[in-house]
Formats: sequence, C-alpha cells, structure tokens
Amino acid sequence: MKILHVLYSGLGGHGNIFFAMINADVKKEFVYEALFYGIEEVRQDFITECEKNKVKWYFSKKNTKLDIKYYLRIMRLIRKSNPDVILLHGSAYILPAKFAAIFSSKKCRIIVRETQANHLKTKAQWVSLVGSMIFADKIVCLTEEFKYQIEKKLGWLFYKNKVTVISNGINIEVYKPGNKLALKEIVVGMQSRLVRIKDHLTLIKAFSILKNEMKGTGIILKLKIAGDGDFKNELVKYTNESNLSNDVEFLGMIPEKELVDFLQSLDIYVHATLGETMSTAVMQAMACSLPIVASNVNGISNMVEDGVTGTLVTVQNEKRL
Repeated sequence: MKILHVLYSGLGGHGNIFFAMINADVKKEFVYEALFYGIEEVRQDFITECEKNKVKWYFSKKNTKLDIKYYLRIMRLIRKSNPDVILLHGSAYILPAKFAAIFSSKKCRIIVRETQANHLKTKAQWVSLVGSMIFADKIVCLTEEFKYQIEKKLGWLFYKNKVTVISNGINIEVYKPGNKLALKEIVVGMQSRLVRIKDHLTLIKAFSILKNEMKGTGIILKLKIAGDGDFKNELVKYTNESNLSNDVEFLGMIPEKELVDFLQSLDIYVHATLGETMSTAVMQAMACSLPIVASNVNGISNMVEDGVTGTLVTVQNEKRL
C-alpha cells in the first residue's frame, strides 16, 4: 500500500510526524511518498531523510498571491504518485486531493490530519475543513478538546463517524536531556515558524526588559530563535532598533540533528504564541528536560500544567513573560 503525505516544506510539526511514522513502520509494511508544498524551499534535512529512507518526493512552490495553477499542480502531482491513501497534513488541499482521487486508476482514500488552532482559523480554513468533512474518508484531530471545538462550530456539518483523535508523539530516544555545562551565560530559546500567529515580538520585548533588569549582575543573557518565515525581516528590524542585535540570534532553518543540539544547549525554553493545536516544539523541549515558559493558549494549556510542568503566561504581555 502506498501512502502519499501532503505536507509543509518548512519548519513545523508536519515533517516530524511524517518521518516519525516512517521510522515507526519497523516491518516496512507501507510505501511512502511525500508531496511538499509552501512558499519556502524544501528543507535540506527533509530531502536527506527522504533519500535515506528511499522515499520519493515532489515539491510544489506556492506564490504569496492567489495562484490557481498552483492547485492544479498539486492535483497533477498527486495523480502522478497514484497512491492508495492521500494523507493531508491540513485541510487546505482537500479539493485537489479529491479530484485526483476521482480520476485515480484505483480506489484512493483521503485522510486529513487537522492541525491549525481553531481560534486562529480563517474563514477559508473553516471552509476547507467543511470540505474535508464532506470529501475525506477520515479526519484526525489531535485532542478531544480540539474535536469538541470543531463539532461545536460546525454543528450538523460535523460528521462524527469520520472524526477520530490521535495525539502527536515524539521520539524520546532522539529528544532527551543533554549535558549542558554550567556557565555564567543563560540561554533562552524558541523554535517555530516566524509568522504572525506566533508571538515572537512579545518574546523579544520581554527579553529586552530582562536584559535591563539583569545589568550589573554579571550574568549574560542570550536569546536564540530557530526557524524562518515571512515575519523574520520585521523581527530582525525590531531587534536591531532595540539594540539587541548582539544578544538575539536568528538561527534560521536547522535540521533535526542540529535542532536536538539547539534544545540541549538551552537553559530555558520559551514558546510565545497566539495559539497551537498540540505543540510538537513544546513536547520536544519537555523531553529534553528544559524548564518551560509558554503562552496560556489552547494547544499548550492542555499539555503544560501551570506551576507544575511549566509556567503559563497571558499572550502579548511582555512584562508577565
């Protein structure tokens, strides 16, 4: 059986889940292919992992503007793969997937793994989810709470028999505590796409406040941000204007092996965001035994218990953070 995963080309949970599923298939019962999409080029470590696992992959680059031909390319690439199962990591491409399945030479099933935080969904994303309810064979939610929110929002358009809950997982043989040496330098870090639905700006503002408060203590503070995205230029500009360019480092896209090293090099992990579904990044940091400071939003508050397994703070509140 061939399974085609349709997933984002850049930093995020899609790639982690995809390769974790391949590695978990120890009996090699399935054939995997990947169709990467996005405004970013395919991460080099994704290409390396595909080559290592002998996974055939395709890529369709998206323009920032509306591009009808792009969706036709997605459909053609799905048809070219001719899979038994199309696994969509998100509802956005349900229509190209459905048309490709209709014209397939064999019965092709569609599974949608819905990941976008519900309160951050646009109208277009809700419409795509309704399309998934109609055209997909199964929809996977990450938590019961997430499923309940969708059911409440969609009402009679929620097809209960199609929806199931399968939570994310990570490889704790890869993500584990490191052996960081005790230094006079405290390193704070965050990994995610640099997009507006995250809260990097509040993180940088909070770091600036902390730098001023720690003057004269002899303690050196550093902030490292891993990831890339269309909000990066604004974040870099704000960092430079705040005279923090020597203290805040933007690492860009980093492969998984270096991501583990990055997490193990930190003293504190911070995840400032406006919303999540089930944050893989936070789970990875927790597996590395890092202290967690995170936004008190859905997708994190159901994973981190405030004052027990981490500290939760209100969004866009740099003083509290």
